[in-house]
Amino acid sequence: MSIINEALKKTEEYLQKNAAKDNLLAPKPAGAKPFLLYILILLAGLSLGNFIFNLLSHELQTTQTQKLNALPVIQTTNSPPAAALPSQPPEEKKPAELNFVLNGIFFSDNDGYALVNNQIVRENDYVDGAKVGLITTNTVELDNAGQRITLSTHR
Repeated sequence: MSIINEALKKTEEYLQKNAAKDNLLAPKPAGAKPFLLYILILLAGLSLGNFIFNLLSHELQTTQTQKLNALPVIQTTNSPPAAALPSQPPEEKKPAELNFVLNGIFFSDNDGYALVNNQIVRENDYVDGAKVGLITTNTVELDNAGQRITLSTHR
């Protein structure tokens, strides 16, 4: 029996020593270091997100600017300024052989406008001595000293 007793005592001593080591290596309470690490990770994520957002919004603005520069769009809801719409006939001149170029036709809420020879006109206005007649979605009719000229968007 003494051999068994001695083995039990050695086992008990071994368990007490290991228990003492476990108590010495017990986890330390969480301090400020993990919170500081979490805050730094959060700030890095926010900075990265802001950088990506700025990069994407800059690319979007650049793309929109390129589209606007490539395809000019004319939208009007109000009448153009009075200086752009000559309504008085010019002084009497001989009808000249002028080339009229229809640059575009557009409509606002109430009126139709045409861009003829790079000048905005509407019905009954004058462009280079010719009176603007009817403006439709595809044509503009001009009266140049009795000569009827029809300008069309179809080429």
